[in-house]
Amino acid sequence: MSEATPSPSRNRLISLRLGLILAVVFSVIASACCFIVSETEHALILRFGKPVRILSAPGLYFRLPMPVEQIVRVDRRLQHADIRLSETLTRDQRNVIVPMFFTWRVADPLLFYTSVRELKQAHIKLDALVTSARNSVLGRHDFTALLMSENQKSPLEKLESEMQALAAGDAAKQLGIELISTGITQIQLPEANTESVFRRMRAERKREATQYRAEGRAKTAEMKAETDKEATRMIADAKRQAEEMRGKAEAEASAIYAAAHGQDPQFYKFLRELQSLRSVVDKNTTVILDTSVAPFHWLKATEPGAVANGSAAPMPSPAPAALDSTP
Repeated sequence: MSEATPSPSRNRLISLRLGLILAVVFSVIASACCFIVSETEHALILRFGKPVRILSAPGLYFRLPMPVEQIVRVDRRLQHADIRLSETLTRDQRNVIVPMFFTWRVADPLLFYTSVRELKQAHIKLDALVTSARNSVLGRHDFTALLMSENQKSPLEKLESEMQALAAGDAAKQLGIELISTGITQIQLPEANTESVFRRMRAERKREATQYRAEGRAKTAEMKAETDKEATRMIADAKRQAEEMRGKAEAEASAIYAAAHGQDPQFYKFLRELQSLRSVVDKNTTVILDTSVAPFHWLKATEPGAVANGSAAPMPSPAPAALDSTP
């Protein structure tokens, strides 16, 4: 009777073992059906190899156990890579070596998985796209577009934007990748083209210097012409004002003379005759004149008591007289 009835301790042991077995079974089932998606990744759920779900939000999720459903994790973090070194041609047929970098991230996990699957393969395909975009953009610009003059904005930013725009569309459509940025790290020249480039740069600088000198000479001539024009205008204004002032002065003088001479016409006539005589007779001049004609009649003495050469004698008055003005 005692052997057929299980003891309480035996029952507890059996219950403990059963609980452990259930816990292990539950843990195995949970590990097979539950999984965690990190914030740094996308998760694709494949059912018998066919994608059925895309999980991008981080958290705990459930799935059917293997081999029914399988998890494929795709890194969603920003990736960085460099293209391989290679030569390319500019529009003016100059060989240049332009190394570049690019940054990207997965935008469409399903398209990325079906077309690329691995990051290494994605780098290879993006390298080809960026290299093709670089060759296409540089082929539309001359070599001088890669050079930056003093106090001038770098032209490389525009070229990098064109390269990114050209490669980003193909990367998104073909690979499910968002191309964040592309950049030129440096510009190198093949050894054979270095001297030719230097000669071209010197010629370009000489041409610019000649142009600046010509512009300076033209500006100088323009400024000189403007200065001469202004000086001529100022001189003409000054002469005009001087003539106006001279005319006003002469008019005032004439008015004063007229007023003065009007008071004694005979005295005015006498002064005018003396002025005429002074203008005609000068030293070292010999003239023959008629002293009976004004104003030469003042050259002879009309009074009997006139004194000539310091002696008192009457002055003869012949009709014609000779006058020697030599002192």
